[in-house]
Amino acid sequence: ASLARDGTFDYTTPDGARFAAPRTLDALAALKIERPAARILAGSTDIGLWVTKQMRRLDDLIYVGQIAELQRVAHGDDWIEIGAGVTVENAYAALAGTYPELTEMWKRFASLPIRNAGTLGGNVANGSPIGDSMPGLIALGARVVLRGGDTVRELPLEALYTGYQQKDMAPHEFVVGLKVPTRSGARAKLQFRTYKLSKRFDSDISAVCAAFAFIADGELIREPRIAFGGMAATPKRATHAESVLDGAQWHEATAQAAMQALERDYQPLTDMRATSAYRLDTAKNLMYRFWLETRPHDPLPPQALNVREVAAEAGADVADAPARV
Repeated sequence: ASLARDGTFDYTTPDGARFAAPRTLDALAALKIERPAARILAGSTDIGLWVTKQMRRLDDLIYVGQIAELQRVAHGDDWIEIGAGVTVENAYAALAGTYPELTEMWKRFASLPIRNAGTLGGNVANGSPIGDSMPGLIALGARVVLRGGDTVRELPLEALYTGYQQKDMAPHEFVVGLKVPTRSGARAKLQFRTYKLSKRFDSDISAVCAAFAFIADGELIREPRIAFGGMAATPKRATHAESVLDGAQWHEATAQAAMQALERDYQPLTDMRATSAYRLDTAKNLMYRFWLETRPHDPLPPQALNVREVAAEAGADVADAPARV
């Protein structure tokens, strides 16, 4: 007999926990209204650790891995649309065609097995302040699409996060996908970089994750967007630094003024990965690196600032070199 099915698989354990696997968005929306406290399960790269490391008991779960509508990637003139169920690997592959500056972050995001199991929508919905995808997406002006029942709404990604592990989502809402602007129109002159600082090159959690973007209008800065992870309770924009940059000339003095403005944007914590002072100092240094790589005259190629590549050229032991400066 065939094991194929068309409807929702729904199972209740002897102790009353329920597991459902809908096959359509409509079925998922109906389930979330019926069971608003149920957790959405996709790649299980985070939820799985709750069980294996924290020994937590999971109650109601809704598995979304068989919903075709969440697996879609669409390239339009103005937006790249990525379903919440698209794996991190496939999502970055779709984005890197338009934004090759994301390539290194793509390769340093967790590990290859995790990137092929975890989903971009899951990383965004989890909302960890040290999640690696959010700073770059926020700097690019991404929007998140939410659904609750029959109502669909979207908002800027940074507006989704209202506090530590708190989001602007009703209990019955879920992430449908993300919309990332293309490089059409004035965005053809977008300057964009994203950087990750961690103790290992890959398979490591960021101490600081940074992303910078602006539209170059000659030497003038238009629409600056700066976002950091690891610097606050949420992935957060640097609004004071952005104000310094907006409409200014992209000169070294401007970059240095924006570096100082970061002190008003962030008061990072000290934890096992980095001290508060280290985080703030390196955030400023990454701003300066962005200036060096994008300055109007004689910009430095990224490899000139890569410690691993410089060490290799000098004949030093690359294994002893940190991943990034």
